[in-house]
Amino acid sequence: MSDGSLPDASRPVLPGVSIDPRVVAPMLGRFDQPMPGQPEYLQVPGYGNPNDPNFRRSWGERLTYNSGRMYLLGLVSGGSYGLYEGMRDSRGQIRRLRINAVLNATSRHGPMLGNQLGVIGMTFSMLETAASAVRGEDDMFNPIGAATLTGVLYKMGSGPRAATVAGVIGGGLVAAVTVAGKQLGGAWKNLL
Repeated sequence: MSDGSLPDASRPVLPGVSIDPRVVAPMLGRFDQPMPGQPEYLQVPGYGNPNDPNFRRSWGERLTYNSGRMYLLGLVSGGSYGLYEGMRDSRGQIRRLRINAVLNATSRHGPMLGNQLGVIGMTFSMLETAASAVRGEDDMFNPIGAATLTGVLYKMGSGPRAATVAGVIGGGLVAAVTVAGKQLGGAWKNLL
């Protein structure tokens, strides 16, 4: 057993449980030979292989990925600004008060910016998926349009001028990323 082999099928792995590891292990890639009459691996074009040019994450994966990375970006950025603000405002204080000021400022700015960016990432993912479904194409115009509309929706309460500026900024940033990714050999899908 210490040599990496599986236990003998005649001996139960757990008392009272009879699982044949020769049946289960090929699914997990433990044996070199596939089961007779069965393919060793299922290859579905465009699914599961990021190196495949037709690869596309599902809408749920993109939603989770984009909102999570935007939340993390906001948490780190806001926390860093809170660290700076806490250190600046507590200059000349004793150590305990400085630590308290830094912790308060960090916990105030980090989650706030993280939540805002997480919602922006979630909105972007939903709009990009909707654009891809409506247009029936998966090209670089979907994320650019989704980013523009996300910026407009995010700042809509501040008036039409602020919404327009936010839309232009969001669309411009994503356009820059997609064009740069396209110049890198079509890897722009993996950047967003």
